[in-house]
Amino acid sequence: MKKSNLRFLGFLGFIGFLGFPTGNYGFFGFFGAFAFFTFGAIRNDEMFKIHIAKAGLNAFVVSFVGLVLAIAALSIIQTLEIAALFIGGIYLIQLLTFVFSYMVYEKRGDL
Repeated sequence: MKKSNLRFLGFLGFIGFLGFPTGNYGFFGFFGAFAFFTFGAIRNDEMFKIHIAKAGLNAFVVSFVGLVLAIAALSIIQTLEIAALFIGGIYLIQLLTFVFSYMVYEKRGDL
């Protein structure tokens, strides 16, 4: 069995270092992507793929609903600062949904 290619998403964590020279604290949320490097230790088998697919679906639904609500709110508020905050918040919630869903599915161990 080969290792999971999901570990390469950990390189997105380096985008977080852009927060220091730009002063934009929204980039610091990308440091959470370093956690994907831990998927390099997991062997890529059928249960792993099923759990990743289920967790990805949960994260997609959260992202879709969050973006719809954010667009509706931005049509009322109409400021770019709030738009950046919404995008960063949705990214963080989507990432946390994926990680926690994956942990629950791995702990249960069933299909």
